[in-house]
Amino acid sequence: MAKELESAVERAARVKAHARAVGFDLVGVTGTAVPEAFARFSEAVDKGYGAGLPWLVDEPELRRDVRNVWPAARSVVVLGVSYASEVPGYLEAPPSADEGWIARYAQGRDYHEVVRRMLVQLVRKLGDDAALGAIPSVEHRIFVDTGPVLEKAFAQAAGLGWIGKNTLLIHPGGPGGGGEPYGPVPPASLRKPGEEHGRGAARGSWYFLAVVLTPLDLAADTPETDHCGTCRRCLDVCPTQAFPAPYVLDARRCIATWTIEAPDPDAMVVPEQLGQHVFGCDLCQEVCPWNRRPSRSRHVALRPRPDNVRPALDDLASLDDDAFRARFHRSAVLRVTREHMGKVIKAIRRA
Repeated sequence: MAKELESAVERAARVKAHARAVGFDLVGVTGTAVPEAFARFSEAVDKGYGAGLPWLVDEPELRRDVRNVWPAARSVVVLGVSYASEVPGYLEAPPSADEGWIARYAQGRDYHEVVRRMLVQLVRKLGDDAALGAIPSVEHRIFVDTGPVLEKAFAQAAGLGWIGKNTLLIHPGGPGGGGEPYGPVPPASLRKPGEEHGRGAARGSWYFLAVVLTPLDLAADTPETDHCGTCRRCLDVCPTQAFPAPYVLDARRCIATWTIEAPDPDAMVVPEQLGQHVFGCDLCQEVCPWNRRPSRSRHVALRPRPDNVRPALDDLASLDDDAFRARFHRSAVLRVTREHMGKVIKAIRRA
């Protein structure tokens, strides 16, 4: 029987090894609270920037410390999964007037399904590992964009990247600036800060984030620092001016909110600012210099389905409810209804 590890550093290294074995591209560890980020979140909610979305603004105090969600938590394991693709983006190859744009994250299979499966595999490995105390998998709480956790802030605290001016996490990249996304881990003496988190993972913001709230006492990583400098491309490209200040998003003016979260798109959408977006928006990511020449994700299920890249608006508008569900089977697009997307398409055509 393996001897239980006594060092928090050794335990953290072992957890990271399990995460990489499951297939996660990024992994880091931090504590149970991110006080400065929570203060910024609370201020944004108070200003109405949460757009009244219940899952975001209800019970904000839950986000102050993950122990409010899972009292047994002693550490937060933060994970990243790349969904980058080589498909030309909205700006590089703009949709025509009769085509729509689906945000990259929803062009492949529903990430909740893919990443959750990986999370389940990870906590089972943790539960089977005697060196980690064989804590049953059910005692580790998992989330992939599904709970009251400030994932991006925890990711920065865990060294996975920094939160850019577009409020998204940006990974600095591994050896070669992301040119070799899944190469071997260099010796510790040769690593740059942050490289231990991602096996040479590709730089940029095309990552899904997930967390494991664990009762394991793990050594925390060093937070990543901001590398945006004076760049403001993401702020300037936004057609709706959804960023009232760098690092601040007003969700009420975000195209992703209009096309996905809005209870009634007719009450929110400004047709002249919508472009060809039928589901989400990638503009502030496309112009980011850190996303230049992205390396394609190794996760085949997350790669774009051809019919989700610049779909014909007439085809989408002609779907009935059953056909809509079949067309977007196992897709994050099913977060909206056919009626909801129909209203967005009508707004596009009114512009």
